[in-house]
Formats: sequence, structure tokens, C-alpha cells
Amino acid sequence: MPDASYREMERWDLPVLLEMSRENMAPIILSSWGVDLRDEEILRAILEPSSYTEVAESEGEIIGYYSVEMGEGRAFINSIQVKRGYQNRGLGRAMMERIERRARSAGIGIIDLWVQLTNRQAKEFYRHRGYRTMSRQGNNYLMRKQLF
Repeated sequence: MPDASYREMERWDLPVLLEMSRENMAPIILSSWGVDLRDEEILRAILEPSSYTEVAESEGEIIGYYSVEMGEGRAFINSIQVKRGYQNRGLGRAMMERIERRARSAGIGIIDLWVQLTNRQAKEFYRHRGYRTMSRQGNNYLMRKQLF
């Protein structure tokens, strides 16, 4: 796993987060929905006032981020992205562990997320982390993990 440090997102990180999200998600959104990924959708999730977004850095470079909303006994993962070249090296797992620790310490027992139907790699990653498919809405699956 790359040696990463974490910090809360700053506004000047947004161009890097948008680029990473576009690179990772644009082909998946296009194949699932037949539309282009819009920056506004990414920004809406990341900048939601109830969201907490944290970036992972290695040697001064942002290599991943996650955005999560917490409240009312539940957490919702808006986005989790790992920069290409750093994928499949444990960074996603480490970020999911950070989200789960944060949720547990806030007394939250349920974490939900949406995953695109065509995003097989992400679905398997979440299943391996203990998430179960709860329902399908359009081309998305709602997945959930019970923490306690």
C-alpha cells in the first residue's frame, strides 16, 4: 500500500478531485446511463454541507479521496475514488476503514452507498468489505453494511 497521509479537503483540492472522479467514473456513468458525467453532480456530493471529505496524499500528491455524510444513525458514502496507478494497492480498503471508524465513533451503525450496475470491480470491492445489496434503482444498487 502506498504510504498515505490524510487531511480534510480544502477548496483548492477540487480540480484534482474532479479530474480523478472524471477519469474513474465517466466511462462507468456512460455505460450505465448513456450520459456524460457532469462536474456539478460530483461537486454537489462533495460540497454538501453535511458531507465530510478527506483526501489521501503521498509525497504531496492527492492519490485518493472519500466523501461521506453522517447523521441520524446512518452514514452515506457519496464518493470514494483512488487515482489510477494507485488502485489495487490497499488505499481503497484503508479509506473504507477510516469511514467505518469515523461512523462507529459517532455511534452510527449503518453505512449505505450507491454503486453503478456496470461497475463490477466496485461491487466486488464493497461485497468483500461486508456490504450487501439492498435494492436496485435504475442502474444503481443500494449497498449497506451493518457495523453493529
